[in-house]
Amino acid sequence: MAISLIAKPQSVQPAYNPLKFIYSSTNVNEDGFRYIFDIYENGGSKIAEYRIKPNLDGYGEQDISRLLQNYVSYDFDSATNNGFDASNSYYIYDVNVGEEFIESIDYTTSLAQDGVYTKITATHSFQVGDQVVITQVSPGTDNPTLEGLHTVTAINTTVDFTVNVLWSEITDATIDGNVAYADNRKTVTRDIITSTGNVVFNGAIPFLDFIGYDEADYLLSTSTDYLLTSMPSGHYLTLDQDMWVNFYNDKSITGYVYYENSTGDIFRSALTTNAEITMYGVGCNNLPSLTLVSGSGSLIEDDVTYYDFWYQTGSGTQASQKYRINIDRRCKINDYEILFLDRMGSLGSFAFSLRDKLTGNVSKETYNQHVEGSVVSNEWVYTSEARGMKVINPTIDETYELQTDWMSEDDAKYFTEMVSSPQTWIKIGTDYVGCVVQDTAYEKERQKNRNLIRKSIKVKLSVQDRVNG
Repeated sequence: MAISLIAKPQSVQPAYNPLKFIYSSTNVNEDGFRYIFDIYENGGSKIAEYRIKPNLDGYGEQDISRLLQNYVSYDFDSATNNGFDASNSYYIYDVNVGEEFIESIDYTTSLAQDGVYTKITATHSFQVGDQVVITQVSPGTDNPTLEGLHTVTAINTTVDFTVNVLWSEITDATIDGNVAYADNRKTVTRDIITSTGNVVFNGAIPFLDFIGYDEADYLLSTSTDYLLTSMPSGHYLTLDQDMWVNFYNDKSITGYVYYENSTGDIFRSALTTNAEITMYGVGCNNLPSLTLVSGSGSLIEDDVTYYDFWYQTGSGTQASQKYRINIDRRCKINDYEILFLDRMGSLGSFAFSLRDKLTGNVSKETYNQHVEGSVVSNEWVYTSEARGMKVINPTIDETYELQTDWMSEDDAKYFTEMVSSPQTWIKIGTDYVGCVVQDTAYEKERQKNRNLIRKSIKVKLSVQDRVNG
């Protein structure tokens, strides 16, 4: 038996794109044949098993992206800016492929006598007492009692066995045949071929872009490699905004995150976390502890208009693209920011600095109760404070209407990811509060059609305030 690889995903891929494993087998034409895909946590326990029918080409094909999406989520720790293991953002798994089919054997050697019974010569796995079905190539009238259901009575070696058919009833010992278990049991062989140490991360690459996906573009080995973020270079952040970006460092890369501002000062922070993916603070308000490499002062000073950040190896080689943060120093009416999970698993941010509006809806359930009174001087009376209609289960539902300042076309495209992101937090003061973006539609404006682009959204807090009774 042999299973061979036809196609499989790259070793590092986003969990929300196809993850198809395709294999072929030399036994595909056996009765009841199925491919067996066993999915394991890397070096650990089994998390799923699939028994797959061959497709029209005879291949076993299984997309496990839906399964593995359940094993990745996101990382958010607002108190940590230095690098930390983004353990929720990735999952390492193994795929073991085997097969099963109804076991049957063909025999072409002449039948032989074993005492009073008939011996069949062929390699087998039968045991004494097994029920078998014998089908002869040309049963005719020569060996009619050999055709059909019989019991294995003796095992001499692994290449012959005896059935309860009298040798005296065999008239033509040269007729070939096939022997199978009577209950159609299957031979199961697991782990014939394996694919270990595969990694998925919490990413979703657009349909057209995924066609050209190459894991090497994210492995932090050249100056053109990407970080695990869909943030455009040149993204605007205010001095109060936070942002965290994921670096794929493959549990082996140690180096530095470098920062260089518009005045030429260079700083760095060590990246030494033993993790597949490390999350780092890169926002104006949540920079990690920085060491001055050249220049003077601090990264963000009054005359600084932007800073770049990138990954650099311990030997001093640039090993990722440079990403630019433009510092937004425009006057703010309000100070709201929304943090969101972007398409590659990092946490992006947008400021909503223009006028806001807070509206609320109140829901109440009421019922009319008996007016409680009292008897005074043989007369029933009540006070003016008595209540007939009573309110129960009052709830409030507040909505924030927020507006951004003017933004670039690239930021407007990035903004659409925030609108559709399932994980969003609004920063009120210095605290992050879970929220839900209410907008379900958006427009991708282009500056060739509109010179100035500004966005507005409605959000609700994930947990509304309670009302006492």
